[in-house]
Amino acid sequence: MAKPEEKPATEASAEPTAGMSKKAKLLILVLVVLLALSLAAAGALTLLLIKQRAAASSENDTAHAAATAQPGNPPPVVVTPGVPPVFVTLDPFVVNLAPGEGERYLQTIIVLRLADAKFDPVLKQYLPEVQHRINLLLSSKLPSELVTPQGREQLARELTDEINRVLGYPPPPPGQQALGPTGPVQAVLFRSFIIQ
Repeated sequence: MAKPEEKPATEASAEPTAGMSKKAKLLILVLVVLLALSLAAAGALTLLLIKQRAAASSENDTAHAAATAQPGNPPPVVVTPGVPPVFVTLDPFVVNLAPGEGERYLQTIIVLRLADAKFDPVLKQYLPEVQHRINLLLSSKLPSELVTPQGREQLARELTDEINRVLGYPPPPPGQQALGPTGPVQAVLFRSFIIQ
C-alpha cells in the first residue's frame, strides 16, 4: 500500500511543478523580450548620440578650420577690394647683427599688413614662432646689407615669406610668379629701423 500512496503524492507534486514551470517559462520569456527591447532602445539612443556628436564635431572643425589656418592645409587667401587691410604692430625687436663687420645691433618696430581680419587670430596663435623666426633672420644680416633702402626692402620681402611660411603658406618656388597674394601677410613694414 505504500506504493499506491506514493504515486498520488508524486502525481500531486508533479502537477504544481508543471504549472510553475509554465509560469516560469512565460516570465523568463517576458523578461528576455523586455531585455531585448531595452538593449535595442539603448543601442538606438547611443547611435543617435554618436551621430549628433559627429555632426557637432564636424561643424566645430569646419568653423575652427575657417578661423585658424593649419600648416599644410591653409584656407585660401582672398583679398576683397574695398575692404581695408588690417595692420598688426609687433613688439619692438632688438638684435645683435651678424658679427662680420664689428659689434652692431638693430632696433626695429615691425608692422604686418594682413589681407583680412580673420587671419589676426591665426597670427596670434603662432606669434611666438613668428617672433623667433624674425629674430633669427634679423640677427643673420650684416649691417652693410641693411644700410640701403634696397637692402631693407629685400629684408621686408624675406620676412614676409618667412612669416607666411610659419602660418602655413610657403612662398612660390623661385622663378615662379605669384598671381595673387601668397599668404595672409601681404607686407612687412618698418615703423622704425635703427642700426647702432
